[in-house]
Amino acid sequence: MPAPDLRGKRVLVVGLAQTGIAVARFAARRGARVVLNDGKPAEALGERVAALRAALDPIGPLEHEVELALGGHPEEAFTGADLVVMSPGVPELPAMTAARAAGVEVIAEIELAYRFLHPEALLVAITGTNGKSTTTALAGSLCQATGRPSFCGGNLGNYPLIDAVDHPANTAGGYVVAEVAGFMLETCSSFRPRAAACLNITEDHLDRYGTMEVYASMKARVYRWQTEEDAAIANANCPLAVAGARQARSRLYLFDSRGEVERGAFLSPDRQELVLRLGDGADERYPVSDLPIVGMHNMENAMAAYLCARLVGVEPDAIRRGAAAFRPQKHRMELVGRRGDVLFYDDSKGTNVAAVAASMRGFPRPVVLIAGGLDKGGSYQPMFEALDGVARGMVLIGQAAPLIRAAAAEHRAAYPVLDAADMHEAVRLAADLALPGDAVVLSPACASYDMFQNFGHRGRIFREAVTAVGADRLDSSA
Repeated sequence: MPAPDLRGKRVLVVGLAQTGIAVARFAARRGARVVLNDGKPAEALGERVAALRAALDPIGPLEHEVELALGGHPEEAFTGADLVVMSPGVPELPAMTAARAAGVEVIAEIELAYRFLHPEALLVAITGTNGKSTTTALAGSLCQATGRPSFCGGNLGNYPLIDAVDHPANTAGGYVVAEVAGFMLETCSSFRPRAAACLNITEDHLDRYGTMEVYASMKARVYRWQTEEDAAIANANCPLAVAGARQARSRLYLFDSRGEVERGAFLSPDRQELVLRLGDGADERYPVSDLPIVGMHNMENAMAAYLCARLVGVEPDAIRRGAAAFRPQKHRMELVGRRGDVLFYDDSKGTNVAAVAASMRGFPRPVVLIAGGLDKGGSYQPMFEALDGVARGMVLIGQAAPLIRAAAAEHRAAYPVLDAADMHEAVRLAADLALPGDAVVLSPACASYDMFQNFGHRGRIFREAVTAVGADRLDSSA
């Protein structure tokens, strides 16, 4: 299918943030009449407007200027467009319904990008509640190790998928690896990855979707437009993910951290190798020691990434090179310090109970966990169940500390649970509890906004506190 012609078309881009700016620039370069819409007023968007102007300046004189429609979502802007492109995270709007009723197509940014990708580019898409960023970044590293042009982005970092269109990877045999969220898939209509993975589906975003069934159905759309030539990858231990993948026409591959699968990936009995069983020959075995990441959740992430890469043609030797070259993303179980034989990990991105429970299961060292922050609702019991047998102690911070302490008492946690006034005190207490061979892990299971600007700020303060207790600062290559 040829890429659509945007010249002279009225394209409404909704959301004046990084993705919206990238889409506006993309469409303007192709001669579209672009209107960039945001519900916030102009006075609240000064920096973003400046970023838009800076993004447009390198293009040179435009056939049509990019217009701004700020401070609301006027229905006439939607119904008067030829195409409406939604940025990630923008909720369903009444004006979108009106646009559809007027015959205007409303699509996601990733859908627009897909329509401009080379038909023989190898698209990998990864979704799920937890682990998307790590899995996407690792899959990108595996593809890059082939030496062929590779793009890694989507809902990851600073590279919206629309940027892949003008990237060298947008060619026959190029690799395009994208993290995609459910709200990006809502407004897709043809998005077809060659390999698609759903890592897990746990309670999240119910304020938007209402029920787990609706939330899961949005994740399953990653498989919806695949064909028999494609691969659907799902976590064998997540019934919702498996159910979604089984509805696809594509070939099903499962990954399982608890036992073998007929086709897919699993751990060897001694847990020292990742085993890939692709159904077309002997099992492939990859040493876990190739990977600079820890925790059973990261072994699941790695299995999904390895499957994605192999199923779009990455050879085994490139898999091993890419795994060894991979470095964890910031604040995602990132090794940041060492004091003697005690390691310090920054997992500030562990902002919900399911993420922390997943990271604690199978952790290779006893752990002193630093948790707490702004409570997000729900039970903390899954976290305590995962800590059984691995926890040396726990230090609590933030508004949720009393709730977590009560959950520890209900669980009858057999280790010290201490309170700290701030992150520096928490790290001091945790370092005192840790024995040689242990790890101190910041994985809060809570939002950060009671004490910090965001999870990144929380992680940076943790690193400062790690240095303050006399630990050697490390990057994630250590």
